[in-house]
Amino acid sequence: MPEKLVFEHTLEGLFVRGLVGRVTPTLRERLKEVGVDLERKLQPAYGFDTWCSAVRVAARELHPDVPNDVGYGLLGERMVDGYRETVLGRAAFGVIQLLGPRRGVGRARQMFRSGNNYTETRLEDVSPTEVDLWMNEAGTIRYFTRGALLAGLRAVGARQPEVHVRDYNDDHVTYRLTWRGS
Repeated sequence: MPEKLVFEHTLEGLFVRGLVGRVTPTLRERLKEVGVDLERKLQPAYGFDTWCSAVRVAARELHPDVPNDVGYGLLGERMVDGYRETVLGRAAFGVIQLLGPRRGVGRARQMFRSGNNYTETRLEDVSPTEVDLWMNEAGTIRYFTRGALLAGLRAVGARQPEVHVRDYNDDHVTYRLTWRGS
């Protein structure tokens, strides 16, 4: 199995654009310790473990007063908001905004695969405004992804979106995504 990689523009979306003005000297140093040096040009890709460590460090540094799953989710939302400001993000969200929530969710694999080399998904319709999304997301990063999905639903025009972790184990998770109809 090839190494799981997270691409540069994903880190740019979170650490450069999504957290603009919030990266303290302490956070910058802690990120450097886990392999993400924001003083240099970002690498083309980072290993999955480095990515998870960087997200963990940022969640604990920026959101020390909330449970880890909440802190991770807040970072996931910031990553999507920041990613939308990158060249690739503007192009991708420009297209999926036209699709609406249901069809946009159907593009989850392509959207996540633009940011990494490993995401697999399966989608199951529950109702016209509710789907179960299975992903091969591992560990506590699943809560980061929950936040990213929530921000993604907002970005495609979903009204009152919600994302809940329904089921998970060490190597995958199933999310329930819901929104109000138009």
